[in-house]
Amino acid sequence: MLHVAAAIEAISLVVLLANLLTVHLEEVSGVVGPLHGLSYLTVIGAASMSASVSGAGVLPFVPGIGGLLVLRRLRSRPRRNEPAGT
Repeated sequence: MLHVAAAIEAISLVVLLANLLTVHLEEVSGVVGPLHGLSYLTVIGAASMSASVSGAGVLPFVPGIGGLLVLRRLRSRPRRNEPAGT
């Protein structure tokens, strides 16, 4: 779930900024804005459930890329059940 929410959060931020810098259509902001907000909250919730394992701390609270930062942190830490070096 975190992978999908992080991707949607990042993509929706790019779409919102592109819309703001170009034509600024209210319809795009009206649809993509709430989608971005929901994915942002989903990233925070999903990351907080795994924060004790991952040590993600405040990373999910970084708007736009917080989910991607948490995923990177999760990939870089060894899993508890795996022996080192495998």
